[in-house]
Amino acid sequence: MKSDHLNNTTWDNSKIYSDLKDPKLLSDIENAKSTIGTLKTQCAPFAQWIEKMEEGITLPLDLLGKATENKRMALDLFTTLWSAKTYVYSELSTNALNETAKEVEGKLSALFDEFTLAVQPLNVFLTKAPESFVDDYLKDPRVSETHFQLRHQRKVEEFSLSLAEEKLASSLESSGLHAWGKLYNAICGSMKITLDGEEMGFAKASGLLRQGDRTKREAAYKAINKAWTTHQESAAAILNGINGQRLEMNKARSQKKELHYLDVSCHESRITRNTLNTLMETTYKKREIGHRALKAMAKLMDLKTLAPWDTLAPAPLKSSSNAIPLDEAITLISDAFSKLSPEMGEFAQMMHKNNWIDSLPTEARGPGAYCTKFASVREPRVFMTYTGTMGNVITLAHELGHAYHNWVMKDLPLTEASYSMTLAETASIFAETLVKKSLLEKCESREEKLNILWQDAESAAALLINIPTRFSFEESLVEARKERPQSSTEMKALMTQAWKKWYGDTVSEYDDMFWASKMHFSISSIGFYNYPYLFGYLFSLGIYGQKDKFDSTEEFNKLYLNILKDTGTMMAEDLIKKHLGQDIEQEQFWLDSLSIVEEQISAFEELL
Repeated sequence: MKSDHLNNTTWDNSKIYSDLKDPKLLSDIENAKSTIGTLKTQCAPFAQWIEKMEEGITLPLDLLGKATENKRMALDLFTTLWSAKTYVYSELSTNALNETAKEVEGKLSALFDEFTLAVQPLNVFLTKAPESFVDDYLKDPRVSETHFQLRHQRKVEEFSLSLAEEKLASSLESSGLHAWGKLYNAICGSMKITLDGEEMGFAKASGLLRQGDRTKREAAYKAINKAWTTHQESAAAILNGINGQRLEMNKARSQKKELHYLDVSCHESRITRNTLNTLMETTYKKREIGHRALKAMAKLMDLKTLAPWDTLAPAPLKSSSNAIPLDEAITLISDAFSKLSPEMGEFAQMMHKNNWIDSLPTEARGPGAYCTKFASVREPRVFMTYTGTMGNVITLAHELGHAYHNWVMKDLPLTEASYSMTLAETASIFAETLVKKSLLEKCESREEKLNILWQDAESAAALLINIPTRFSFEESLVEARKERPQSSTEMKALMTQAWKKWYGDTVSEYDDMFWASKMHFSISSIGFYNYPYLFGYLFSLGIYGQKDKFDSTEEFNKLYLNILKDTGTMMAEDLIKKHLGQDIEQEQFWLDSLSIVEEQISAFEELL
C-alpha cells in the first residue's frame, strides 16, 4: 500500500473486488438485476392483499411462506448491493473525480431504487398486517433477525401512505432528495481553493485548520469560506431542496395526526422525543462547561478569545508540533484499548496490518472521516486524512471505535447489527475516552499533560457547544423552510443566531458560512446529523463512569460488550435501563455525565 513520510496507508479492498472493472462486480450487478425482476413479480401480489386486509378479508395460510421467502431473498440481495455500493463509495472518497466510479455508482443507485420499489408491496404489507400474522412470520428463523426493525417500523404505521404513494415517494427520493446530497459531494470533490499561491482541494484545505500555525489557519479558514461563498447559491439550493422535500413528505404523512420533523429524527435515532428534549435542555443549562473549555483554550493560546479558525487547532505546545507517524498512532491507540481488553487492542493492530485504514492525503479526496463496513464479509474500514496531529490520533481512535463496534457484532445476523446513529457514536467516543485517559497516564511533564487535556477541552467545546449550535441552526432552518425557501443571506443570519445562542462571547466572531462548509447539513439520507454526537459523548462518559463500580476490568468490559451487542435490537431508553438501570428521559443521567466533563475541564484549568 502507498505511504508517505507519516507511513500513511491506503486500504486494501481486493478481497471484495479487484477494481471497478472486476468481472465479479459486473456479475453481481447483473445478478442483482435478475433477482430484482423476480422480487418485483413475486412481491406485486402483496399490493392486493393490503387492500383485502383493509376490507377485512382473512389472509390465506400460504401467504406466510411467500412473505418469508421473498423477505429472505431481499435481505440477501441487499447485502450484495450494500457491499458493492460501499466499495464504489470508498473509491470516490479517495478520488471524487473518478469517472468510472461515478458511472458504477450511478448504476448501483438505480438498482437500489428498483430494489426498493420491487419489495415495497411486501414491506408495506408487513407494516399493516395483523399482529397475529406478524407473530407467526417472525417465528421463522429465515427472517427472525428482522424482529426489532419490523416492530419498530410498525410503531409509525399511522404515518404510512398508500402503497402507490409510498412507491412514488421512494422513486422521487433518488431524483430529488438524494440528488441534492450528490450535488453537494460533487461540489466538495471538485472545489479548488487557492492558498498562498497553491491550489488545493477542499479536504486538504480543511486539514490546515488542524495545524499549529495560526496565520495559516486563518488564511485557510478565510479561503474555504471564500470558496463556499462562490457556491453559496448552490449550497442554499441544496439545503432548501433537502429540507423542502422532507417537509412535504411529513405533511403528506400527517393524515391522522401531525408528523413533526423531530419525531422523524427520534424514530430514526431510536430515542423518544422526551429524551431528546431532556438532552438538549440539560446541555443548554450547563453550557458554561463548554464556555470554560473555550476560555481555557484561549488562555493557553495567549488569546483574549478564540476565533473560529482556532477551535480545531492543536495545543500551542512544543510537544504538539511533533508529527506522529500513523504506525505510532496505532500503537498508542492499541495500548489504550488493551487496558480495557487485549482483544480490543489486537483489533486496532489488525485494522492497520490488514490495510483496512485509508489515511493518505490525495488530491480530490473527500472531506472528513468515517467508518464503513462490507456487509458481505462483515469487515470494517476506516477513512480519514491523517497529518500526524494529536487531534488526528483522537479522530483515528474515534473511527476505530466504530469499527470495533461492527467487529464485535459480526457474528450476529446483519439486521440485528444495524444500530442507530445515537448508539453508534457511543462506541466511537468511548474509544476516544480510553485513548485520552491512557495518554494522560503516560505523561511525564506538565506540557505533555496539557497536550492531552487540551483534547478533552476541544471535545467539550465541540460536543457541548458546536454540536448544539448545529442542532439549533437546523431546527431554525426547518421552521423557516416551512414558510418558504431561505436565501443564502437568511441562512447566514440563522447560523449567526445559533452561534450566538451557544457560543456567546467565547469566540471573536461567528462563522456565518458554517451551514455551507459543514457537510453534515447536506447529508440527504438522514436529518439532524448532529445531536447523536452529543448523545454518544455523554452516554459513553456515563458508561465509562461505571468503571469503578466493578471489581475487575474484565467485568466492566463484559458490560461494555453486552451494551454494544444490544444496540441493534433495542431503543436507547430500554438499553440503558437494562444495562445501567437508569432513565435517560430524566436529566440526572445527563447531569452525571456532564459532571465528568466538568472534572476534565477543571483539571485543564488547574494545570494552566
